[in-house]
Amino acid sequence: MGAEETKRGAMNRARAAFAMAKEKPDFAVGLEGGLVMETNLGEPQQNQEDAIPTLWCMAWMAILGSDSSTCTLIRADNQNDMADSSPSSTPQPQQYRQATKQVWGFAQTGHFALPPQVAQLVVKEGMELGDADDQVFDRTNGKHGSGTVGILTNGMIDRANYYDHALKLALTPWIRPDLYIPSFSS
Repeated sequence: MGAEETKRGAMNRARAAFAMAKEKPDFAVGLEGGLVMETNLGEPQQNQEDAIPTLWCMAWMAILGSDSSTCTLIRADNQNDMADSSPSSTPQPQQYRQATKQVWGFAQTGHFALPPQVAQLVVKEGMELGDADDQVFDRTNGKHGSGTVGILTNGMIDRANYYDHALKLALTPWIRPDLYIPSFSS
């Protein structure tokens, strides 16, 4: 539990995906959901032993790639999608480059607090989030459907939507290699 452990889990998944590929991949992606515990600071509690901390749900995205031209082909060439559309802000295509080093991209989803009933089952009874979610919301295998975020937002955000922005943000080193990969501009 915790952001650092969750990020490490996403990195391990990306490394494992990279290692399992039959051919060397351009990218390997690891997603890992996790919980961050926050004690209820400043809130008076009658009995500290019975206090349930706030559990914040979040996920880390880790993308393993390289500085090769193949990986940086996704760079921001579409000026219509960029806030600054001046010609100098858009990296221009270069000759093919072989990979010289690994490059990591990371991003984290937004955080949301779990309901106290779910937090109680996770913290006090040691349940995994998916099982606690199923019990509280009287469903089966919710983690493979809309996820906790889906049921808490009445479907406004499902698991796929929840990860979408963070995955795109984790690609920024390859979208703007001129800003993130020192060897790219040399």
